[in-house]
Formats: sequence, C-alpha cells, structure tokens
Amino acid sequence: QMIFVVSFLLLTVYSFSQVDLNLTLSSNPVYQSFQKQLTYLGYFNRPLSTAIYIFILLCLFAVYAYSHKFKRIWLAILATVIILLPAYPAFSHDIFNYMFDARIVTKYGLSPWEYKALDFPADTWTRFMRWTHRPSVYPPVWIGISLLPSLLGLGKFTLTLFLFKLLAASFYLGCCKLISKLNHPALVLFAFNPLVIIETLVNGHMEIAMAFFGLLAIYLSRRKLLSWLSFFASIGIKYMTVWLLPVIINPKYLRQSVWLGIVLVIAWVIYYGFQPWYLLWVLPFVYLLPLNSLEVKLLTLASIAALFWNVPFVVGLLPW
Repeated sequence: QMIFVVSFLLLTVYSFSQVDLNLTLSSNPVYQSFQKQLTYLGYFNRPLSTAIYIFILLCLFAVYAYSHKFKRIWLAILATVIILLPAYPAFSHDIFNYMFDARIVTKYGLSPWEYKALDFPADTWTRFMRWTHRPSVYPPVWIGISLLPSLLGLGKFTLTLFLFKLLAASFYLGCCKLISKLNHPALVLFAFNPLVIIETLVNGHMEIAMAFFGLLAIYLSRRKLLSWLSFFASIGIKYMTVWLLPVIINPKYLRQSVWLGIVLVIAWVIYYGFQPWYLLWVLPFVYLLPLNSLEVKLLTLASIAALFWNVPFVVGLLPW
C-alpha cells in the first residue's frame, strides 16, 4: 500500500506548485524556502511540472484500480482525508470565491448578492481571486453554511482556507457514509475516484455539499418530510440537483433521474463549456445503481478522462 501513501503525499506537495503568485500563505522562512522551489517548478519549469502532474494522475489511477482490495476501507478513507486536507486548491479558484462571499457577510456586514469583490479594493484577498466582477451566484443555503468557517477563521486567510477545506472533507466523509449505506459495494468506487478526491479534498468544491444533501434525501426516502427538506437543501446549495425530483417522488425512478442529470450536464457543457467538477453533479448518485450498469461504467470512465482537462493549464497554454 506504499503507492497509496506516496500518491496522496505527492499530490499534496505538488499542489503548492500552483499557489497564486500574489498569495503568501505563510511568512515562515522554512515554508518560504519550500514554496520558492515549488513556485519555480509550477510557473517556470512547465515541462517537468506537467510530467509530474501526469505521473500523479497515473498513480491515482493505480490506487483506484487497487482500492477494491483494501481490507480496511474506512481507515484508508480517513488517511486520504488527513493527507490531502493541507493541500492547496491547485486546480480551481472557486474556493476563494466561497470564502470572499462569506467574508462580505462576516467582515463587512453586507449582502454577497448585492456586492462583489471589486467593491472592496482595499481588501488584500482580491489579489488572487477570479470572477471579482460579479456578486455571488450561489443560493442562500450555501452562503449560510459557509458563514461558519468564515466566522471561525477570524479573518485569517490561511486558517479560513483550511476550515473551508475541512468543511468539504466533512461532506466528503458524509457522502461516503451515505453511499456505504445505500449501496455498500460502490463505496470504494466513489471514495477513491481520482476526480472526487481532487475536486473535493484538494479543490474543495461546494458540489460535495450539494451531493451530500441529495444523497441524504434519497436515504431518507421513507421519511418524506425530512427527505424533501434535504432535497431542497441540496438545491439551496447549488441548483443542479433539481434533476433528482423524480427519485425523490418515488425511489424506483433512480435510473431515470440519473439520465436526466446526465442530460443536464451535457446541455450545460454545450452551452457554458466544460469543467471537471461538473461531473460531481451526477457521479455520486450513479454509484447507487448496480456496479455493472452502463451508467456506472460511462461516468467512471468520464471522470478519469476529465482529469486530463487540467493538462493545458498545468502546461501554461491556458490560464487557470
């Protein structure tokens, strides 16, 4: 199991090669020396950086292929979380938008739907953000959830970032637990899927929170009120799980709902373009179907292929 530990440690270390040039996570001289070398790798030695990234992906695929042989699955899942929790969100800037939306409430006492990051030019957090020109596009349930790590972060960037990562990790563990109860054989397919690991435990995407409440709604199908409340909470985090409506009405419509979700993702991609984490809108729910089903095979292969989408960005052909 050495490849398991090495792969995730390498991913955590490599993630710091993508730290934004305008961002200083710590002034500690030991860290600064470490960060300087990794910054040089990520920004000024692109061929080697790309080779390392692809090597990491291959290692993750190897771990994924071997994961069904893990004897202590939950121990491996917890180890994965612990190793990747310190990782920098290397392949997406979305988590910084989550942090600043909450900051608008907790620091400035204003509405993130009425104010945008550019309205606070003196705030140093705006230096390394993207999409600073628009107010928040996220629904109120997500904004409400995000206030907790923002408040506990006490206005400290690095602490707040860690707490947002911890929040994503908590929802990841929650999804693992629900999938283990709903379709236990699929647990390893979800938990060690490289796309799930990178987009949730590394990048900290909010989709994992949306998925948690969607899975919870299905799990609570016999308790209709709680099921519907969980369903609306999922939509209130990000609207994309609206396609779960048929299975919430009747659990026998799971396969139909999954295909409705796949169609939604395809339509979104055609209209707005592709991002790897869009697959998280459907992927966790696919693993509630029989493991030999077409949907499981199709989405699993798509999730593996999607990680190569980052290669042009690592190479430097496209900006993050």
